[in-house]
Amino acid sequence: MRGFVRATAIAGVLGTAALLAVPTASAASGPAEAAPECVTDSQTHKYGKGEIEVCVENGQARVSGWLEDLLPGGGWGSPDGGCVIWWVTFRTTTGTELEGSTMACPHFGGAAYKEFTYDSDVQNVTGVEKLTLGTAWL
Repeated sequence: MRGFVRATAIAGVLGTAALLAVPTASAASGPAEAAPECVTDSQTHKYGKGEIEVCVENGQARVSGWLEDLLPGGGWGSPDGGCVIWWVTFRTTTGTELEGSTMACPHFGGAAYKEFTYDSDVQNVTGVEKLTLGTAWL
């Protein structure tokens, strides 16, 4: 019995030493990067429709989606004179900042349907306050 107890004690000491020698997964890896936080929206109005996705990661925003001008015309006032655009209100470390997306603007020779993907110029982004499908005039 004494031999069994001694063998068990030695095995326990060796097992503990082996566990202490292996680094834990969290100690072996670097700091974890947060996954991007994404906000999506789709809207339809009489003048246009579209979908947008804004992903914020490490203070930067990536914007993608599409727009369609439903009232294309030949210039100012025909039929609505406006270009369709997504307005993104970003939350930043210093407040909010408004930025417009790529426009669908067939009134002046542009395309009525437009897809886009770009990195926002807004810095220190912490989130998205509001997404608004609207109009703009050149």
